[in-house]
Amino acid sequence: MIVNLEKLKQGRNEFQVEYGEKDLDLAKVDFTLLGKVRAHLLFFKSRTNVKLSIELTYRLRMTCSRCLEEFERDFNEKSTYYLKQGQEEYREEKHLTDEDIFTLYYAVEEIDVTPLVREMVILSVPMKPLCKEDCKGLCPVCGANLNYEDCGHTQEKVDPRLLKLKELKDLLGKS
Repeated sequence: MIVNLEKLKQGRNEFQVEYGEKDLDLAKVDFTLLGKVRAHLLFFKSRTNVKLSIELTYRLRMTCSRCLEEFERDFNEKSTYYLKQGQEEYREEKHLTDEDIFTLYYAVEEIDVTPLVREMVILSVPMKPLCKEDCKGLCPVCGANLNYEDCGHTQEKVDPRLLKLKELKDLLGKS
């Protein structure tokens, strides 16, 4: 959605927009968008700046990184951006505030909100999605899903830093 910032009235300007998978170019990601991304956009325009608040609701299908089962999860993401006309001034060093981090500069009066929505959706997905917090994963011996069955294989957990000492102990125990 392209918004002409000059045509916004002073104060609150609200929009409701829906985005599909093709609108957000989500073809090459590790999740599937189920339905639409519903976006509530709130522009608050003052004389010199525009504050943009985005609230998204959507549902994704992902693959658990431990047990490899597919699962679905609802998301509700919020973000705020500060829009300023002109170009960012670069200095050698600057202590960044929260507002600086979320400040977007624009040269023309129009801004496309779609890339911001796409970025919010992609960044909301965990690096290692889990079907549940206590997912037990797969058995490294037989591959059974430990959430559904106990295959009976025991896993001896050894601190990798102490592995050489364990090997030495096993070697000395055999002699």
